[in-house]
Amino acid sequence: MNKQNEEAARLETMRAAVSDLYDRNRQRGHAAWCDRDYDFVCPSMTTYPFQWFWDSCFHAIVLSHLDPVRAESELTCLLANQQPDGLIPHVTFWQREAFEERLADYSIAYRTPYFSDCMQPPLLAEAIAAVAARGRGEAFLREVLPAARRYFDWLHDVRDPDDDGLVAVLQADETGLDESPKFDDYLGVSGDNRPDYDAAWHRVADPYAEVGRDPALMFALDRFIDEDVMVNTIYAENQRVLGDLLAHVGDAAGAADFAARADRTRQALVAKCWDPDASLFWDLAGLAERPLRTSTFTSLLPLLLPELPKQIANRLIDQVEDPSAYGTPWPIPTVSRREPAFQPGAIGEHLLWRGASWVNVNWFLCRGLRRHGRTDFARRIEDSTATMIERWGFREYYNTLTGEGHGAPDFSWTALILDLLETRPAEE
Repeated sequence: MNKQNEEAARLETMRAAVSDLYDRNRQRGHAAWCDRDYDFVCPSMTTYPFQWFWDSCFHAIVLSHLDPVRAESELTCLLANQQPDGLIPHVTFWQREAFEERLADYSIAYRTPYFSDCMQPPLLAEAIAAVAARGRGEAFLREVLPAARRYFDWLHDVRDPDDDGLVAVLQADETGLDESPKFDDYLGVSGDNRPDYDAAWHRVADPYAEVGRDPALMFALDRFIDEDVMVNTIYAENQRVLGDLLAHVGDAAGAADFAARADRTRQALVAKCWDPDASLFWDLAGLAERPLRTSTFTSLLPLLLPELPKQIANRLIDQVEDPSAYGTPWPIPTVSRREPAFQPGAIGEHLLWRGASWVNVNWFLCRGLRRHGRTDFARRIEDSTATMIERWGFREYYNTLTGEGHGAPDFSWTALILDLLETRPAEE
């Protein structure tokens, strides 16, 4: 069997495995509390049975390759409970009563018993683009773009009070990277002790509750304000994509507005977060915008942006390849090997994002590598990622030294490997 046939067979096997996974994790029913039907893929039935914002965006992208009708449903469920101010909650508890015991394990700030009062990385426009491209096209775009635009306006109006083009998260969990070591010093935690992180969450979230979770008052408290590099890279990319989608439906003014917003965010990332001495991007913490100088994968993520200056892109790629930094046997560690906090795999008490490999990280970085001319490197990462999944299944994360899978089993966004395999050119 030649290489092309081997890759085709691998792809078909992966498609079948992903289809089975998404059938197992499918949640369908009727929510009496809002009198709506729901149909979505949960992250993992054993650990995360509800609907998370960026997970659903990833799931919709994967479903667009398998079942465009279900891909649309994933996003319409996500958009169904958009709040009057434009926020799309980071968790919707559609079937809360069936999983009430699970909530004891979550640290969640609630807007209502069925919605969180938090954001997650704003991947929405890319998900809409993928679903529209493989489904009903312009008809679907016209149905969902008004809600998407209200959401990005909320980000602009509520989460960028200093109007510098960078949005801020107000809790570490809004990044999706809850226990990343880049937050340790800022949160006042050290080591890998779960109760310390839980206490740190309360130190931030409890004062917010006392001011009614009013965004302006939460910013004024200055408990946790993070202009996160990953969140803002995704924000820049999705503003750019949203502009393209608005142009597709004939909204020239909206397209120009979001193209300008995207460019402004990208420029702010380079001007304010890029450290030429370290060849990395740093988050900015607090009203004083203090750099958080811990090297994690988020320091590399602006590689995703197609208009990132070539010199900066090349220096980030050097970091990804360096075996003393991010060049581990199994890609890509979420923390540099140079950091004392680096741990390659599972940590007691389910602490996450401290050095293991996550497939969504590989998905972002492989696309960035391709955009900046390193298709060879991207292909190696894609193939290694597929091998991890084939050997250890769809796990939440993987050991970057051994490849072994850990965390939640049947983890749905790990199926992003299908998007990487489906979209890479056959002639490479």
